[in-house]
Amino acid sequence: MNWIRSRPLTILCSLALGGFFLYACYHKIIDPPDFAKSVNNYKILASRYVNSVAIYMPWLELLSGVALVTGIGRRGAALLSGGLLVMFIAAIAFNLYRGHPTICGCTLTYEESLKFTDEEKFAQMRNVIYRDIGLSLLAAQVFFARCCPARD
Repeated sequence: MNWIRSRPLTILCSLALGGFFLYACYHKIIDPPDFAKSVNNYKILASRYVNSVAIYMPWLELLSGVALVTGIGRRGAALLSGGLLVMFIAAIAFNLYRGHPTICGCTLTYEESLKFTDEEKFAQMRNVIYRDIGLSLLAAQVFFARCCPARD
């Protein structure tokens, strides 16, 4: 079981998780108004908070992604990315529960999501939850491997 906390696995998980966050933040940073539409479409936040979330969240994702890829502050970045992923899972699950179709805004722009039917959006939401659970496991591995070094 020591391989779970091994350095090569931790580096691989860090690169995969960091790479995902770097990829996901790109379109949000270059087009905040489009991402604000995605955030607003969740119908969870009061409208006065939507713009703040749309502006600051992508930069948190960028910070987390850079830290995971470079290894500087890796454990804190794993904690931050894990927290973001739990928040994303909860928001999408809440919308699935109440029957509100939405696209997460992670990798697709709001404009791209308009071409999907409601059934496709619901399927996409389930897939995003599964993906984010997997990414959360990567974040947990990075966080706990550093916290609990393997014993020989």
